[in-house]
Amino acid sequence: AVLFTQPAEEKAQLLQNTEYQELMVESSFMYLSLDLPTAPLYKDEKEQLIIPQVPLFSILAKFNGATEKEYKTYKENFLKRFQLTRLPPYLIFCIKRFTKNNFFVEKNPTIVNFPIT
Repeated sequence: AVLFTQPAEEKAQLLQNTEYQELMVESSFMYLSLDLPTAPLYKDEKEQLIIPQVPLFSILAKFNGATEKEYKTYKENFLKRFQLTRLPPYLIFCIKRFTKNNFFVEKNPTIVNFPIT
C-alpha cells in the first residue's frame, strides 16, 4: 500500500531499499484467472436492476505488465504485475465471479463481452 500513496520520486527511493526491491519470476500457466469489477447497484427508471457489462480486453489489462494489483496477507502487503510473454496454442479464462464474506457467497452477474473478430 505504501507504493500507491507515494509520489514517483519517493517510490523510486523506496525501490532502492532491499525490502522494496522488485523480483521477477517467470512461470508457465494452465489458465488465466480474470477478476471482474464489482457490480454496481444501479437501477433504471423502472426500478429494474441493470446488469453491468465489461469488455474482455478491460479485464485482460491485468496482464499488460503495467497494471499493479495489491495482495494482502495476514502479515504483509505486496504488489504484483503480470505480463504475458508468449501465448499457448489454447487459452483458458477462469473468470472469478464469486466473492465470499463472513456470511455468504455472492455471485457477480457482470456480462463479459467477447470480441467476435
